Amino acid sequence: MSIYGGMFSGVSALAAQSQAFGIISDNIANVNTVGYKDTTARFQTLVTESIANTRYSPGGVLARPFVNPEKQGLLQGTTSQTDLALVGDGFFVVNVNDDPVNNGGDYLLTRAGSFTEDEEGNLVNNAGFFLQGWRTDSSGNIVNATTKDQLSSLETVNLAGFTSVSNPTTTANLAANLPANATTSSTQTTNLTIYDSLGIDHLLTINWTKSAAANVWDYSIDVTNNAGTNTAGIVTGTLGFDPADGTIQSIDGASPANGTLAQTTVAINGTTTAPDEFVSGADDSSIVINWGTVGQSNGMSQLSGQYEATLLNQNGSSPSTLIAVEVDNEGIVTARFENGDTRPIYKLAIGTVPASTELRSENGNAYSLSSGSGDLLLTEAGLQGAGLIESSALESSTVDLSDEFADLIITQRAYSAATRLITTGDELLSEIINVKR
Repeated sequence: MSIYGGMFSGVSALAAQSQAFGIISDNIANVNTVGYKDTTARFQTLVTESIANTRYSPGGVLARPFVNPEKQGLLQGTTSQTDLALVGDGFFVVNVNDDPVNNGGDYLLTRAGSFTEDEEGNLVNNAGFFLQGWRTDSSGNIVNATTKDQLSSLETVNLAGFTSVSNPTTTANLAANLPANATTSSTQTTNLTIYDSLGIDHLLTINWTKSAAANVWDYSIDVTNNAGTNTAGIVTGTLGFDPADGTIQSIDGASPANGTLAQTTVAINGTTTAPDEFVSGADDSSIVINWGTVGQSNGMSQLSGQYEATLLNQNGSSPSTLIAVEVDNEGIVTARFENGDTRPIYKLAIGTVPASTELRSENGNAYSLSSGSGDLLLTEAGLQGAGLIESSALESSTVDLSDEFADLIITQRAYSAATRLITTGDELLSEIINVKR
């Protein structure tokens, strides 16, 4: 009967508008929630049977929530380097456990990037989810790059392991002038501080001696370790200079082509073979000394005047305390130490899915995979459709209060109108009952 159908249609309208009211209330409640995506009520008809020319059977209405988790919110700047926002598609990958590799835990997706360091050095957001990324080497390359598309390759971004880091010296760049008018057997000295694998400093000395051969200087490299023990002549050789312009012409008797970098490798024994020149327990060291480019005035030279060193630049450092971290737009987490050194330590993983609107909402402003969302793809920021990362910024809620209050008025009116359907149906039934009277 159409009267009963109309009344049930009114009941379904009440249920649908009640759900719409709940959605609007949730949106307003989360207007200041970082990374929150507004939900909208989408209504669809319910049909009990096909419409005929002479008969109509009311069905009703059904409200379904719809949310787009990748909807871009406005960025709000902050003063914290670990506050992160995504510009574009994708999600930060988080885990409910701080050690998912050993203890397991559910991987979730979120755009709420308000991460802070907890008491164990882990980056965790306000909902208690731990940020996931790939560990990198000192050059910024992902360590387990061959398996980076698997969740097992991720680990919680932890800063505690980098509170004190040292770097061994591996290269040194020199630029100095050796006096062209020096007499045979006259000497000059160049000193460099180097660091072993344990961060202990030692002294590397380059002794220059003017050869009897024209435009040639002999060099001998000594190492004086931290304990004061000197090992002389670890490496010896010669540098020859062009008489036309004083630039490097030959090294150790060989004449490389112009534009070739003149180099000498200094191998220093640590604990593996005798003699132990470091006497510190450090590993063997190999230091490449760059003398300059053959035929160019960017390194060692022999010109008139006195000995003068213009560049003594070597890498390596003693242990230093972590003072800050920085995250670039490609997701590389770089540690900055007290001595001025920087080192990439992690690369953040970005998760994407084919149908983000089908993700399942979870507590804490996060999402999990569903049967309709498709499989998770782990990628790097800026690649394969993933957005870029903005540090010292948070993504604001996408809730627009003016829209929500307008929808609230419409929902209230629709709910009131639905109640009239029920009361009117009741009056119609009363009239039918009164016929018998």
